[in-house]
Amino acid sequence: MSTVSISVCSTSAIPVSLRAAWGMRFALGFLLTVVLWGICYFVLMGPGVLVGDVLFTMMCFCILPGGLLAGRWRAMIDPRSNSAVKSGFIVGFLCAFFNLLIVGSMFQEGASSMEMAGWLFGLFAICSGLGAIGGAISLTTPAASIDRIPSPLGLLSSVLASAILLLLMSGGLVTGLEAGLAVPDWPGSFGHNMLLYPMREMTADTGVFFEHAHRLYGMLVGTGALTLLVFGILNDQRSWIRCLVVVLLAMICLQGLMGGLRVTETSTLLALVHGVFGQLVFTIALLLAAFTTYRWLSTRSSAEHPAAGADRPFAFALVICLVGQLIFGACVRHLQVMATDGAGLDIPYWAVMVHIMLGVLIFAIATLLGFRSGSLYRSIPLLRLLGTALLLVVSIQLLLGIVALVAVSARADSTPPIWEVIFTSMHQATGALLLGLSALFLIWHLRLVKPETTDDASVAAVH
Repeated sequence: MSTVSISVCSTSAIPVSLRAAWGMRFALGFLLTVVLWGICYFVLMGPGVLVGDVLFTMMCFCILPGGLLAGRWRAMIDPRSNSAVKSGFIVGFLCAFFNLLIVGSMFQEGASSMEMAGWLFGLFAICSGLGAIGGAISLTTPAASIDRIPSPLGLLSSVLASAILLLLMSGGLVTGLEAGLAVPDWPGSFGHNMLLYPMREMTADTGVFFEHAHRLYGMLVGTGALTLLVFGILNDQRSWIRCLVVVLLAMICLQGLMGGLRVTETSTLLALVHGVFGQLVFTIALLLAAFTTYRWLSTRSSAEHPAAGADRPFAFALVICLVGQLIFGACVRHLQVMATDGAGLDIPYWAVMVHIMLGVLIFAIATLLGFRSGSLYRSIPLLRLLGTALLLVVSIQLLLGIVALVAVSARADSTPPIWEVIFTSMHQATGALLLGLSALFLIWHLRLVKPETTDDASVAAVH
């Protein structure tokens, strides 16, 4: 069986406009913010003095690698002066700018203007200073050439997708801990503006921390989507990409509205739809990240491949089955209630059975595509990589599904044990990742390869 090589145009002549440079600056600043918030989430869970101190130190110094990366990518971030220190400083400053979303929650009630000014000055001074130091450290390494730097929109979309995945994981913990109504009002939090609710009152033992942190993550994702909308319209001339960034922002706003109404209306149905829709939002963000890469732009046309015709229907079927699996999995999770005698959970049997059967079918299709990608697309590293990722993630998802089902079935009372919450939340997050990977495999398969066509003259000769 023959193989086909995919040629990609060189990106060494990529023009660096001022708008693209600012797009990369915001992308790296948003990346640092997502990392900081991810670490902060665990710090606020109260993991203990030693672990908490280690995590807090990581929060302070994780800006250094961001500044170092900004310095190495200075040809894109600061094309005029090409200064590593300035590049790191700007990225650190933008990280502080994004963190303004939560700085208000750190003020003590009745804080003076001087105290607030001190907080703000400290935030910008520390973030900008550490970014500049990281940029200075980058001078010890050679600067990256422009063709080794990702596209600004591709990076920003990828970071946004990562933030959405963190949002889904925090939402899974809210559902698993049954803390969805721990904060009973919306859009405020206990009468406070959501962004000004005191962080010291976000206690994990009452579930308030998990619910309110989920809301704050939603605000971060919304801010990232708005940033992507601005730079998507400014930097990408494709009308369908501009429409897609508008659609993504609208989906995120709708997702937030459903999450709020789920609280005010105490609606299980809205909770179910909210969970399903969030994973679709994550998938769209991943696809947008692929559509805005230099690889996608430089691949002019797909090449004929003998395996493409057989694999393409399976790639479509995998995505469709995963969407259905997502819906039935949400039914299992949101429609379960305590039995009337209080002994264990009453789980919807029909949803469990369909979920299991679809899971077996998905495992078979993903395994087939994964093995075929490794053996038949040797000359196309990206498809091989996605196929390997499908194999790995679907195997992990199967194991997590078995453990989650056992954990839920074995629960004896209304309080979920922590190990059940961990595994059910991991199962949900991995399911979102599997859906995203399957969608990526499908679009890259469509982009890079196509079924072989039969020469009409040869067919005529045969007959």
